[in-house]
Parts: sequence; structure tokens; C-alpha cells
Amino acid sequence: MRRLICAAVAVSVLVAACSTSQGDPDDASVAESTSTLSPSDGEVVDDSENVEAAPMEAALSDTVPTDTVPTDTAPTDTAPTSTTEPFFPGTEDGRPFLELTLLEKVDEFLELPNTAFAANIAGEMGLSGEQRWVPWILDVMRFGGTQDVTLASMRALQTLTGIESTQDFSSDYVRYGSWYRTNGIDPGEGYEIWKRVLYAYVGYQYEDLLAQVTDRVKLGAIQWGGVGRGGIPELNNPERLTPAEADFMTPEELVLGVVIGGEAGAYPVRFLARHELLNDVVGGVPVALGYCTLCLTALMFDRRLPNGDELTFQTSGLLMDSNKIMIDNETESLWNHLSGTAFAGPLAGTKLDQYPVATVRWEDWLADHADTFTLDTPPPTYFPELPERPPITYDYTPGAAYRTYYASEDLWFPTLETPAVFALKDEVVTIERAGNSLALELTALEAEDPFVYVLGTEPLVIVPNQGGARVYSATDVEGVPAPAWRHRAPVEVAPQGVLHDQLLVNGLDGRNRVDIRLPRIVSSQSFWFAWYGLHPDTEIWPPVDEN
Repeated sequence: MRRLICAAVAVSVLVAACSTSQGDPDDASVAESTSTLSPSDGEVVDDSENVEAAPMEAALSDTVPTDTVPTDTAPTDTAPTSTTEPFFPGTEDGRPFLELTLLEKVDEFLELPNTAFAANIAGEMGLSGEQRWVPWILDVMRFGGTQDVTLASMRALQTLTGIESTQDFSSDYVRYGSWYRTNGIDPGEGYEIWKRVLYAYVGYQYEDLLAQVTDRVKLGAIQWGGVGRGGIPELNNPERLTPAEADFMTPEELVLGVVIGGEAGAYPVRFLARHELLNDVVGGVPVALGYCTLCLTALMFDRRLPNGDELTFQTSGLLMDSNKIMIDNETESLWNHLSGTAFAGPLAGTKLDQYPVATVRWEDWLADHADTFTLDTPPPTYFPELPERPPITYDYTPGAAYRTYYASEDLWFPTLETPAVFALKDEVVTIERAGNSLALELTALEAEDPFVYVLGTEPLVIVPNQGGARVYSATDVEGVPAPAWRHRAPVEVAPQGVLHDQLLVNGLDGRNRVDIRLPRIVSSQSFWFAWYGLHPDTEIWPPVDEN
């Protein structure tokens, strides 16, 4: 009962705190300890000028948010006398908190989350010498919200991992989280309850959603992304425009191009970078376009299940390896965005079919697909259930979303420790075929002419463009001997031969006027760290000795 009361207090305080915030909801650094979550929709707020209640502070508080308290009020004669003894809220049965065992302290903390308990628990976990406590401490650090909790967590993580703290929240959170993810240590019994209950203070729905995750190591790797479920509003059947109507589009801006069932569509990156998910129908096929801004990956999924049921998707507000976790509204299963596979819930193990997506400049897409549709500027997001709340509006200027994140080499969230063959945020074109995977560094690729890459035993033709590449399979082509498709062989493409679903080859390995049509295969793009996190055995191009 007390936990329910505390949750209600946390919600009421957070609503009041977030109602006065003026930050950009999408370009906020969610690693900042001052960021808070609005329980109504999970919108991220970056309000570095106002001190607001973080989840634990809000659960402890039963008064107004701290940003409404004047900071220039002079001391009065009635001010309480300061003490060097830390204040600890009472336990339910009246026992002193400091006399409890660590596990008893954990139970009390889950009943009454507050910063005093949090700092003490983090410190004791660090002194235990048991590395299984690392993900527990990371959770405390993520939600602690005060300098005392942060410093106690940093000291504890330094002790348990042997990695010296940088004394910077963002850096340490990523470094220690990546250490845990790479080492894959089992958090031990009780972690399932810890994670579910702690995340329920952020959003009540997370208790049931995380109960679906049966792998404790994977559960420890899941992080709160700073938004609640649906907190980044997805686009559902968005309004379309013809190219002539879309006069706001600039020739150089990037679009995500698809052709399905003979229908061509161009989804402006400027819109997907803000909304991250889109449910639509193209060529009669129900599809979902997921765009992970943190890992810079766009993937087009078929929303149909083998039994014919259709799914619709939302942002869950959770991350794993700095990659968005999607949720479907029909079964509430959790989906890994990069793989298109459900890893928890009723559909666990289900993999969605994909369609090729071209990341290209608008003028290039339009030259090849004059009959394409594109999107109208999305309207503001309103909240009918909260009429007093202002609608969410976005700056849709190309390149405006997450500008500070893309300008930095740093990550905001933990991932697997990544080899430095490329920089963490180098863009790579990625391919997965028959158990083999490949990452081609985009900057080097853009300077190349079409060429053959043999992945496993399958010859692929890589056709670069400004902003991406298209990939075609050369398996079982009649009339061309297999040796002609040698690794790194140049390929001469026929005029206007780079089509969305096939490639017309005019010359190959010294042969002229060879009439070959190659089918396109699914490829994607992402930051290097994200691809490596899912494919640690990937091949890379250029090879290390060419970098």
C-alpha cells in the first residue's frame, strides 16, 4: 500500500514539475540528471536552468517542486539548525534503516524510494565486492537524481569494476554500463522484482512489460530512454503529398525511399527523426517504418503476422545497446528494432519481414521516381485527455533533431564495448545474409564505383550513392561464369539501370553488353556501435589494413 501511495505522490509532483518546463522534448540529453519524466506521456524535458524532482526525489517529496522555491530568500531566525547527521526516512516497522541487511534495505527502498536510501544502498553494494550488483547500481544511478546518489554510485562502480571513475555522470553511466553489457554478469535472484518495481515509478506500465523479460542478463541491459511508452508520438497513416505539393522539401535533404507493390514513397528524415515510428500502408501492404535516432537506423517492416493478423507499433521508451525497443499495441510484445525480432511477450521469437529502404537525397529519389508520394508536415500532437496541456510541436528543419548528439563522439547510453576499427558513430551500410554479416563504412563507400563483394559464398553488387547504397544479389545468374563475380571486381551499370528493386548491368569483368538483371536485397544503415552490438562477428570494409 505504501508503495502505491509513493507512486501517486511521485506522479503528482512530476506533473507539476513538468508543466513549467520549456525544453525541446526530443533534443534533450537524456543522460542529464535534471531530466524528468511526465507521467502523462513520458515526454523528455531538458530544463538545465530549473532544478526539478527526479523520480526518487519526487517519490520522497510531498511538497511543491523545488524549482518553485525561491533561492534568494534570506535566512530567518526560525531556520532549522543544520546537523551533520544524514536524515533517513523511517522504515515501516520502525527499525533503523542503517541496521538492516543489504537485502532488507533493498526491500525498504522499493517500498519507499528516496535518495537517502539510494546512496546508502549503492555504497554497500560497492563494498560487497560482488560484481552482480553492477546493474543494480546502474539503475540507482540512472534514477537517483542527486549528487550524493551519483557520487556513491560512481565510487561503488569503480570498486566493483576496477575502472577509474571520470567523476562525470554521462561518461561513467555509459562506461560502466558498457562494461556490464560486455561481461554479461548475471544480476542474481531478486533482480527481476527490483527492475520491475523501480521502473514502475517511472511508468506504471513498465512493471508488466518488464515481467515478460525472462533473461536476467538481458533485463539488466535494458535502460530507460527518458520517455514513456508513446512519449515520442508515432505517425499513423500520415497525410501524403505529391512532389509538386511538397515545395518545402530541399534537393539535398535525405529521404527514406521505398517501393512496395509498385507504389513509391519518400519519407523525409526530418520527420522520422522526430517521431521515430510510422504505421502506414504502401502498395496495399501494412508496414511500419522504424527510425532509431540514437543508432541512426531506418528499417521498413511488414506489419502482418503469418496468421494474417496486423500489428501497430509504438515507441516503448526503453532501450537496449542504445537501440530503441518497439512495442506492438495488440500483444504488448517487446521488439528489437535492429533485428525486427520480438524478444519478450506473447510473440517472442517472431521475426518481421523487411523491405529495402534507400537513404538518398530528395532530388536523386525524385529523378528515379517522379510518381513518388511524400509526407505533409505532421500536425502538433494534442492530448484530449489533458486539455490543459499544450500540444507537442517540433522543429522540422533538416538536421535540427538531435543536433548536439550527432555533433559529439559520445554516446548517451551503454552498449557493447566496440572495437575501434571505425569510430563509434561512423555510419556503415550493413548487410546480413545466410548467417554472414558485413559493415561498409559510408564515407569511404560514397567515393567508390559499383563493385562486387563476396559475402560468404554469395556475390553481391554494391552500388553507392550520396547518403547510402543499394545492394543486389548476383547468385545464380545465367550466362555468367561464377569466376566473373570475383571479389572487388568493378561492375558497369547500364544507363538508368539503378532501380529500386533491380539492377541492370551493362558490363562485367571485361565483358560488354551483358544483359543482366540483379534483384535487390535488404540492406540498412546504422552507426558502427549499433551494428557491432548485434553482429560482433561482422566483416568490415574497407579492411583494417586499408583504413
